[in-house]
Amino acid sequence: MAAYALRRLAALVPLVFGVTAITFALLVLAPGDPVTFLIPPEQRGAADLAAMRHELGLDRPLPVQYVSMMRDLVTGRLRSFGDRRPTLARVGEALPVTLILTAASMALTLALAIPIALVAALRPYSLVDHGATLFSLLGISLPSFWFGLGLIYVFTEQLAWLPATGIRPTGATGYNPLVIAPYLLMPTIVQALSILPVMVRYARSSLLDQLAQEYVRVARSKGLRERTILRRHIARNALVPVVTVTALLVPFLLSGSVVVETTFALPGLGQLAVNAALARDYPIVLTTTAIAGVLVVAGNLAADIGYFYLDPRIRDG
Repeated sequence: MAAYALRRLAALVPLVFGVTAITFALLVLAPGDPVTFLIPPEQRGAADLAAMRHELGLDRPLPVQYVSMMRDLVTGRLRSFGDRRPTLARVGEALPVTLILTAASMALTLALAIPIALVAALRPYSLVDHGATLFSLLGISLPSFWFGLGLIYVFTEQLAWLPATGIRPTGATGYNPLVIAPYLLMPTIVQALSILPVMVRYARSSLLDQLAQEYVRVARSKGLRERTILRRHIARNALVPVVTVTALLVPFLLSGSVVVETTFALPGLGQLAVNAALARDYPIVLTTTAIAGVLVVAGNLAADIGYFYLDPRIRDG
């Protein structure tokens, strides 16, 4: 298992460079000059633009710019075009918000999806099952930004129960769960709803498949209670596909955080990437892209480790 994990981590290097190279090419091809975002209009003389472009290294060939930025990123010396702060420091400030939101959304999704899927699988094609199917279709079709704005209108504008923006009160620091919980409640619900229908459908299909297996009929013939069969036999086998879907949903959560963080003004990785892309801050965009690639690979690796412990056939094979 350790050797496999090392191979997966080694494959991360070309993946990150490939993704960042494509991102850099798209940034360069997009309209807009980073220098024009840094110099006020009244000071945009030819000499000023040329001096700023030289200072940022934008007057060099594009391959040289990319290699230089990636070298500085690896060594921790890459700095933002805007405030000239190290990009890793900027990402380090934003990353905890995105990770907390992602973890909370996934936890809420699993807490809701497993019971819903279990009830639907135990009563296939019943009214409950059809209701779960309808819920899945509605959840997939509902735009996240629209649902988020609806929650803000109800719980902030009308009821004044929850804050609409930010991660903590003004002047507060850190990530005390009791302090940030009211700020994360609505974003977590919106983020979870975007993946909950997918999780419910996959978990239901997996449970139905396990319920039809021969070992379930044998266990029932031995007189085991249904609850015991579900807990000791079916649940563990049905969790393997759920782990797969969980790993596959990590990139979706990271990309979806852009919409959610923008809607609720959360200072996370998604909002940082959007603001940097709009300002043509190449170093910030490359850093956020690289970090996102690392998180995706880490999620898939965690899923593989989960297989190893959940399925004895993999562990003994």
